[in-house]
Amino acid sequence: MALTRRLLPFDYAVLNLARRPARTLLTGLSATLVALLLVATAAFVRGLERSYAATAESDTAILLSVASQKDVVRSAVPLAVADTVAADVKGIARVDGVAAVSPEIHMATYVQLGADAPRFAAFVRGVTERAYLVHPKVTVLRGALPRDDEVLVGRLAAAKLGVDAARLEVGATLFFEGAAWRVSGVFSAPGTTFDSEIWAPLHPLKGRVKRDDVSAVFVRLGSDLGFSELELFARRRLDLELLAMTSTSYYRDLAAYFDPIRHLAWAMAVLIGLAALLSGANTLNAAVQERGRELATLRALGYPARALVWALGQESLVLTAAGGLVGLALARLLVNGGSVRLAMSAFTLEVDPACVLVGFTGVLFLGAAGIIPAALRAVRQPVALALKQE
Repeated sequence: MALTRRLLPFDYAVLNLARRPARTLLTGLSATLVALLLVATAAFVRGLERSYAATAESDTAILLSVASQKDVVRSAVPLAVADTVAADVKGIARVDGVAAVSPEIHMATYVQLGADAPRFAAFVRGVTERAYLVHPKVTVLRGALPRDDEVLVGRLAAAKLGVDAARLEVGATLFFEGAAWRVSGVFSAPGTTFDSEIWAPLHPLKGRVKRDDVSAVFVRLGSDLGFSELELFARRRLDLELLAMTSTSYYRDLAAYFDPIRHLAWAMAVLIGLAALLSGANTLNAAVQERGRELATLRALGYPARALVWALGQESLVLTAAGGLVGLALARLLVNGGSVRLAMSAFTLEVDPACVLVGFTGVLFLGAAGIIPAALRAVRQPVALALKQE
């Protein structure tokens, strides 16, 4: 009870915020922007990591050429490898007697939405019907599977191209590799990189790009020994020069390629946070200087230094918490559900509890750290000298 009487009431801290409305508003806006930035950064990093993690399938393996250095776009594998694997390798999953082995072409190309329209960078995957046995996350939302002159587009393909989604709806026409392709359907594979791809029938695409081979062979495994058998096949067939990888390890390596981008995003967020911290600390320091006589009077009345520090902390935390909550609300409105284009893929931003925790904790930390210079000034200034301040 004695300790409670020696602390300043909470009303004191709140009422002090109304003394300089303009300054309070600017400081609160700073906290709002920092919270919004931290949430957006966390959503970006988590979305990037999640897209590659979700694309990886624990029961899937990939056969690449040794010379590709684990780059599926640069890889070249004979088309006949798919049938050989389906016939000779044990432990492969089968659906209604059909081996889940998918020969695929992966290629970066330029797509036009009209014969004379601008070109957009896109990622095209050439597949057969067996691809849907290997990649079960892919679900057709609208339309049907493509025929020879048609393509299936991911639900984020429009975001990847940077165009309105209506321009890639069923019935639209795309131009790439010297041919016109009708959109037969739209598919979804939530949280994966598939969502931003364009899928074309393998054999017509092979003809257009003048390839006799494929980029890789994806294999869905039906038993724990499946990968061992596939790896043994790759090692024995020296003439094919194949490299067997699990889907998990392949996409983990691919995600590591974007580590510099993730680090840069966090570095920018930290730098902006530090700028906001210095600005808030300067504002609080100026407020303490203006109220020097008032704070000295409180100390002369018997309030200990910790009471002043506690009151300053309440001011800062109340203001930054309010600004942070507004920032979280804006993030929910502006960031959640948005999409980001990156290299040959796109992914959706999601403001999940982890992002909210990062944003709110970060802004509260800045609010708490910002009071240190002001608190030191308030408790170190001699009472007698401060009482003479005008």
